[in-house]
Amino acid sequence: MAALVDDLGEDLLQITCANGCIVDVGWYPAWNEVGKLRVVAVRGQDWEAPVFSARPDKNPQALLQALRAALASVA
Repeated sequence: MAALVDDLGEDLLQITCANGCIVDVGWYPAWNEVGKLRVVAVRGQDWEAPVFSARPDKNPQALLQALRAALASVA
């Protein structure tokens, strides 16, 4: 895991939807081995009040579930 820490920044994935909403995946705190994934969805660039927020477990199925929920929240 230590070898991957350099890749674990706040900005891992950002999806801009056709309606202008954003789904963002990041690692918090950035570059920290004990950090956690965070998935958020925002409308109107309002990062202070996301319409969806989750901290999925570190496995692909949990991340996929959180991404689906985030996309559904801004559809």
